Amino acid sequence: MLDKNTDYTQVNRAELIRFLSDAVKFCHGKATVGRLQAAESDSTRLSYMRALAQMSTPLLAALRDTDLEAINKRLDEIEARQGGKE
Repeated sequence: MLDKNTDYTQVNRAELIRFLSDAVKFCHGKATVGRLQAAESDSTRLSYMRALAQMSTPLLAALRDTDLEAINKRLDEIEARQGGKE
């Protein structure tokens, strides 16, 4: 069941890694092909890949910050429960 309070339009870490992996595979394929032949769309595609890589850095930092906040909240809750038992 989906949580109605969750924004499923946001990119999560697994999706971002998949996007970046696809870009790396594409670039690797282009760089290691026997005969290098650029398609007309390659420069545009590479521009989008560069933008994806640049946007990934702050997105990953934001995801990490969100994860840390959730961990800290859970830790505070655990410590509050532990404090109540003593």
